[in-house]
Amino acid sequence: MTKKTHTVSIRLLRDGKQPADSVRAGVDLSAWDKLEGAQIALDTIGGGAPKWAKFLDLTDAEKTKLNNSTAYGLVFVQASGRWFAVSFGLGHVKLDPDAFEQDFGLRVVLNTVDPDKLRSADIRTPDENTTSRRTQTARRSDQTAFSIDIERDIVRGLAGEPKDATFATRVAGSDGLTLTKEMDVADLPQVCADAYTAFGKSDYKTNFAWIDQIKHVRDKATIDQLDTALVAALNSCLTAAIPDTLHLAYPVIYDPEKARHIRYKGFSSTNVHTDLEIGGYVADLKEKAVAAYLPEHLSGHKVHECNDLGKDDGQSWRIKECLVFETDLNGEKYVLSADRWYRIDTNLATEVANFFAAVTAHVMPAALADENEEKYNNRIATGGHNMLCLDRKLVKPTGASYAIEACDFLSNGGAMIHVKDQTSSSRLSHLFNQGTVSARVMKMDGAFRDLLRAQVAAQEAALGLTGYQALVADSVGPYSEAAHLIVYAVLCSGTGTGANRLPFFSLVTFRQAANELRALGYKCAFAWIAKPAPTTTKAKRKPKAAAGAAP
Repeated sequence: MTKKTHTVSIRLLRDGKQPADSVRAGVDLSAWDKLEGAQIALDTIGGGAPKWAKFLDLTDAEKTKLNNSTAYGLVFVQASGRWFAVSFGLGHVKLDPDAFEQDFGLRVVLNTVDPDKLRSADIRTPDENTTSRRTQTARRSDQTAFSIDIERDIVRGLAGEPKDATFATRVAGSDGLTLTKEMDVADLPQVCADAYTAFGKSDYKTNFAWIDQIKHVRDKATIDQLDTALVAALNSCLTAAIPDTLHLAYPVIYDPEKARHIRYKGFSSTNVHTDLEIGGYVADLKEKAVAAYLPEHLSGHKVHECNDLGKDDGQSWRIKECLVFETDLNGEKYVLSADRWYRIDTNLATEVANFFAAVTAHVMPAALADENEEKYNNRIATGGHNMLCLDRKLVKPTGASYAIEACDFLSNGGAMIHVKDQTSSSRLSHLFNQGTVSARVMKMDGAFRDLLRAQVAAQEAALGLTGYQALVADSVGPYSEAAHLIVYAVLCSGTGTGANRLPFFSLVTFRQAANELRALGYKCAFAWIAKPAPTTTKAKRKPKAAAGAAP
């Protein structure tokens, strides 16, 4: 009999896990005589009227006409000495996520797919503002069609056509493996065995070796160990210096010019801070005599935006959402960013750190306490530092729909200096991108340079300065990349410049930006702008009403 084409979804149970250990509460398993040793669960999920029934104000009688249930099936099959869960319908939601191997399906796909016949990719870009996207192609393509940043992106899922058509005609995988092929139910053990063989291979390293560079850690046991390391680091801060691998950053993209203050809550602190900074958090812990940092503090302590009186005025986050931390575990590098742990390839971590260490250092005037980018730029603009401030002086490139900032400062030596706060790596990513965009436009767009020269001339006239307009080539004369050193300058509060470092994902973005500038013919440099620890005040409490007074 000719076999029909079917699509099945397979997950590999962790070694030692049994079917009964792998399902959620309420799922009843029974022996299945269609396959030797197999077990099965069949049932429906839920049932009821849809949400729009309430919007339509339907009667109970009308709602009963809309009640629906979703059927599911789970079949547990043994093959190659391991258990596999084959799910149908919504069967996978009845599995315990900690019971099956993570990335099983993705690894099988990587080892079996034809690298020139990919169809879709699920990509996650980690940061405090983690983005996810699915890219699909109209026809079979290689990985270049999916715009994967191999030093920054995490591939969570991949789909395509296998090299061996007898394995399957189509494969897709993340944690689970979905494959399509001609088969019947008796073939399930062999299908699972073939998938397990593919899972154990390392063929993927030929075309997808970069996939191991950054991995989202989702294994609970590993996360528990990493959280323990984080708690230990925070405990050490109570009695020793704060390590340069520990920072605080906003877990969302924010407007740095917005007037804001910060309170750390959950341990009776009343202090109001002008900046989100690890030193301020640790100082508050010490002031309140927190003798030991406990695991529950990671979720119990909160960061609140507030006004200058300490009253909540904005968003709030668990402290772990704001912590940025790097540590080693079992010889591997891990990074905490926006409440997610990532395993970083040791070679990649070393490469980006060494790259940053070798970049030319540039010296910038120090900042004052409580200065953000805007306040710093305004003060330096009038301070006689041989720099012309172009902050917020926007110029529109030819054909563009929006204007850009050429730089924050143009030095009298031609350096184009871009300034940002360190309080968020999303802001640093914007900084690095701003530098490359500006440099590219300067090189390619003569009309842009003419408009910029007019802006520079206006600033010179307003401040009584001369000589800066001549540093920007007009559209008629030749343009020299060597005339402009591109400088990235970062305000860093709380410690001296020698103790500061960029978080890992910011280092990656910086290296990409620097390499792009070099490809354009520019040289680049980096500057730490040191500033004192931010100001701390006590929140003003509302006075208590006198006895007998009206509330």
